[in-house]
Amino acid sequence: MKKLFLKSIMMVAAMAMCLTSCKSDDPTPVIATTTVSLEVPANLENPALSNAKATLTNVETQKVTTVDGAAFVKDGNGYAIACNNLEAGTYNVKVTGHLDFTLKGVAGQKDFEVNVANVAISENSHNVKLTVSTFTAQGGFVISEIFFTGSKTPEDKSYSGDQYIIITNNSDVTLYADSIAVLESSFLTTDKQDYTPDIMSTHFSVQACYMIPGTGKSVPVEPGKSLTLAVNAINHKTEQPNSIDLSGADFEFFDVTSNPNFTDVDGAAPNLDKWFCYTATIYQFHSRGFNSMAIAKMKTGKEDWLTNYVYDATYLFVFGDFSKEMTKKGIYKVPNEWILDGVNLSVESMRQWNVLDASIDAGWTYCGKVDKDETRFNKSVIRKQDANGKYIDTNNSSNDFIPEAPASLFNK
Repeated sequence: MKKLFLKSIMMVAAMAMCLTSCKSDDPTPVIATTTVSLEVPANLENPALSNAKATLTNVETQKVTTVDGAAFVKDGNGYAIACNNLEAGTYNVKVTGHLDFTLKGVAGQKDFEVNVANVAISENSHNVKLTVSTFTAQGGFVISEIFFTGSKTPEDKSYSGDQYIIITNNSDVTLYADSIAVLESSFLTTDKQDYTPDIMSTHFSVQACYMIPGTGKSVPVEPGKSLTLAVNAINHKTEQPNSIDLSGADFEFFDVTSNPNFTDVDGAAPNLDKWFCYTATIYQFHSRGFNSMAIAKMKTGKEDWLTNYVYDATYLFVFGDFSKEMTKKGIYKVPNEWILDGVNLSVESMRQWNVLDASIDAGWTYCGKVDKDETRFNKSVIRKQDANGKYIDTNNSSNDFIPEAPASLFNK
């Protein structure tokens, strides 16, 4: 009986030791609460987050906690979400979602996924920060090529109907090209005058404005993709065998004229919305590049622009011993802050000045070293690309463009 009693006592003691041991090995988990912050780049205007989800994975236990994006709240220039009832530990954190935004008035959108690894979350931790990187330093729409020189017919005559300009989405997000206008300078880079008032530091003086139509999100352009805007969106080879087929262009410059001797051909591409052009006949680029060009996001309506963005400028015309004060009337202007990209064009031996402010383009580029250079045909100015395929944009066309490059669409 004594032996049986001792044996029972020993079993109870062993069980107690086991329970004590288990309790020390499996302490009550520490419960933590943290905030996941999503930082949006400050250069994005009106960012709107949708379809968001935060996923927190415990590195040790592999337990996954997800929090629906509906719980994200606006926090400064970003968003924040509270994550409760987490076991303290080390986590991998991921946030996915969709952003709609504008940049310089251009609408854009992007699906994103951002991650941060090995984040320690404890009772005292309060914030996990992730940053959505939507734009490279060279983001946005840029002019990637201007073909203004035209071609030569088999009869050795010049032909300018095949001119075009290409604009490219140089960002890593989808952007919308609605309401982007192509502008041609009113002033010539080959004829410097001291215009009064001098508004170059604040505005670009233009003589042509044609805008891409749309309701805001009608013309999406994916990252790295381009739009070709043709002076005439037709197959030019049918009448000029040395030319190119532009019937597949995205848009065209089309003019309705009252002069029966000058009628434009309406090609297959949608027409740009013509806001203003200096000529009463048919618009073409200057075939030697005397005028500079830019693209801008128009931030007002057509009628308001035509009424309130026009001015007269005076200058002193000098020819030998003769001088006379002249007035250039009805010059339209576009605020520099609306301009997305600009390129000063000229002829190497004739250039006198830049007509775009240096903040837009501090340099210039060309096709033709002398006026009426016979070697200029079939050549264009093409923006350089870096090793990753991004177009170089330092706001200096002398650095950014290849002058006298073979026009790219002649190779297709």
